[in-house]
Amino acid sequence: MSSRGFTLVELLVGTLVMAVLGLALVRMLVSDSRFVSQQDAMVSARQTARAAVNAMVAELRMTGDSGLLAPYAFGMTCDSTGGATLGALIPPDSLAYATAVPGGMAWRRYEGDYLAVSGVSITSSTDTATCTADSIRVFPGGVLISMTGFSAGNWPIVGRIFYLYQDVTYRFAASVELPGRTGLWRQADTAAAEELAAPFDSTASFAFLVGMDYSVQTSPPANLQEVRGLELRLIGASERAPEGRTEPEIFELVTRIPFLNRDE
Repeated sequence: MSSRGFTLVELLVGTLVMAVLGLALVRMLVSDSRFVSQQDAMVSARQTARAAVNAMVAELRMTGDSGLLAPYAFGMTCDSTGGATLGALIPPDSLAYATAVPGGMAWRRYEGDYLAVSGVSITSSTDTATCTADSIRVFPGGVLISMTGFSAGNWPIVGRIFYLYQDVTYRFAASVELPGRTGLWRQADTAAAEELAAPFDSTASFAFLVGMDYSVQTSPPANLQEVRGLELRLIGASERAPEGRTEPEIFELVTRIPFLNRDE
């Protein structure tokens, strides 16, 4: 008994069918690979934007209206002695207090707003008697400080609430962690700047919420006391472009942060 083989036409048809199936399979694998790569890139871009929000939101919410100042400790003023004004601080956050770079103090006036005084020198004090004489006690865990550098007209009144602030600058600049990309930087006064997160798209920026209606302005108003919050336009980017593309994946996170310490 003889067996019948394949004809040339049958072989060609079979090869063509296998080629079509193989091509479809390859396309499906490439599509899945690109989809996974794009999702990974999106997650990377989202993490960059959210990391920036987590790092900034707590500090920005504590900002007051008296010139975009960042408080890190609150207390009450005592009398002046030896040319220095004493202040009894309520227990501050130990990490924030230890790492802060003092920029000055702001004390609450009778009108209800705060008068910011820059260039104030702040040192620790042990003169509890002066505060006790004003019926002001140092809380357990609190700090007693001595402040100098006031001029006529900005000397704080005894028994007024005040806060210590530091000048903090946030900016988008060239990243060190990822050369050639944009990073978010934070700098307290003259201390070394630190890179918080990277990379960001070149369109990432800040805007100002001005007035009681929170109108959005891309440039700061002439009177910084009108600023009621910030709009963060955190356009995160992936570290690498996903497969099949030449540009990084972008995740746009826009959020508004009103200041909790604003004056009504």
